[in-house]
Amino acid sequence: MEQHVPVLVIITPLIAAPLCVLIRHRRLVFAFSLLVCWATFVMTALLLARVLETGVIRYELGGWLPPWGIEYRVDALSAFVMLFVAGIGAVVATYAPHSITREIPSKRHYLFFTQYLLCLAGLLGITITGDLFNLFVFLEISSLSSYALISLGKSRRSLTAAFQYLVMGTIGATFVLIGIGLMYMMTGTLNMADMAERLTGTVAINGQLLVVNETRTALVAFAFLSVGISIKMALFPLHLWLPNAYTFAPSVVTAFLAATATKVSVYILLRFVFTVFGSDLSFTKLPLDLPLMVLSLFGILIASATAIFQSNIKRMLAYSTIGHVGFIFLGLLTGSRAGLEASLFYTFVYVIMAAAAFGVIILMSHKGFEADRLE
Repeated sequence: MEQHVPVLVIITPLIAAPLCVLIRHRRLVFAFSLLVCWATFVMTALLLARVLETGVIRYELGGWLPPWGIEYRVDALSAFVMLFVAGIGAVVATYAPHSITREIPSKRHYLFFTQYLLCLAGLLGITITGDLFNLFVFLEISSLSSYALISLGKSRRSLTAAFQYLVMGTIGATFVLIGIGLMYMMTGTLNMADMAERLTGTVAINGQLLVVNETRTALVAFAFLSVGISIKMALFPLHLWLPNAYTFAPSVVTAFLAATATKVSVYILLRFVFTVFGSDLSFTKLPLDLPLMVLSLFGILIASATAIFQSNIKRMLAYSTIGHVGFIFLGLLTGSRAGLEASLFYTFVYVIMAAAAFGVIILMSHKGFEADRLE
């Protein structure tokens, strides 16, 4: 049983989601979803303990060895990210009734928990998979469920916010899919570890031997992936979907997405930059660090200044999130070990802070206070 924990972490919330539709009863669905969330958190804690004790864990699905088969790969970084995502998911789900009772009609509560578990499964799948196509699939599972969760808000503007997020998210997902397709065309594999090795090999183009990661196709793929992921992580100036999505979504949805969704996108970018392509291509052969640093600084300054003038707490925290994403990205652009460690530490601290801040909004709303206003 213990050896199958990597796949159980994904299967448990993924199977539980449609079961919520079958159960339908509001209180039974809540109890069932809460049990699933905390069970998932316990499994991620077990995975982290195993990784710290024995090293990287590899799980081959269906008995097919990589790179031919799909591989789940858990290292220290992915285990920590999974622990935080599952932990935030369990804690937010515990306080979910305080928010959804006021903001979502009771007849839709089972739909909320269905989408919530799907989103949780998608985010966890992104962090554990070692296969690029599976990463895209899990990215879409989390994104589609996020659109549905945002649309459950009590205001009609939540539908507009969800549609705006849908349009931007679809553009980002399309860019990611194009980038993955180009990388598969150049390397013939979707396994991240195998692709990283093949990118350092050589290929003959027009009679010249070139390193694969220096070819035009690989560079274009890197550009597509960078832009697509930047949209998902709401990096300035690709952040336009985020303020309305966080403002008009139910408070519990905002608390969950603010602490997990954009931060998992940061994890995806880390994997591509440092694991697949390598820091040498990302920061040396493609001198993008300076212009992206400028954009990050603009994002920090403009988003922080905009947040000051907001009268809506959720919108204020949404713009604050954009500024914090700029801080995280700024550390990554240094290309150094110290910058990477600083960004990771900043990310984990901000995950806790964001969940706590939006959790306060949930509690204030439960007490009947108009938490959406600062006045």
